[in-house]
Amino acid sequence: MKAIRLFVLQLLLALPVSAVFAQAAAQPRPTVTRAQVKAETLEAFRDGDFEVGDTGMKANEVTPNRYPKRPAPQGETRAQVRMELEAARRNGDLPVGDLGDTPRDIDPRSYPAQPAAPGLTRAQVKQETLAAIRAGDVQIGDSGRTLAQENPSRYAGAPAVPPKLHLRQKAKVAATSSSASASAH
Repeated sequence: MKAIRLFVLQLLLALPVSAVFAQAAAQPRPTVTRAQVKAETLEAFRDGDFEVGDTGMKANEVTPNRYPKRPAPQGETRAQVRMELEAARRNGDLPVGDLGDTPRDIDPRSYPAQPAAPGLTRAQVKQETLAAIRAGDVQIGDSGRTLAQENPSRYAGAPAVPPKLHLRQKAKVAATSSSASASAH
């Protein structure tokens, strides 16, 4: 009896795993020829682009003098740097003094307006605010707590609890309900 249960349990555990392997096998894999693998391996050894031991470092990092230097990434030309510097001066984006303030920060009227980042429309903001109020995600006062935290029964999908009425309000409600029922007869 125990052996049957164990067999069924193993079978149930093996089915999802076999489904995953079957799905992975069904996906097309890029084919790489033996010659391509050999060429990539030789290139990695030639450039020192393989890990050495358990250090996690590559051979060209451990002993850089044994491998050819990698070409430095192409930087900007002198003319490009000068153009960027001149544009930054024109726009008031170069820091001045020890505080790092830019001329644009000091006197913004003297420089062209910067394009504003795209934001939400007024209707979108209103919609998000109303959704937050409905969900109880609005903070109350300085406590940092939200409406949902203060009144969990109102925001947990439970029916709203009627507000507690003051004695004067109760009298008004009773008077209006009694006059409404008298006029109905």
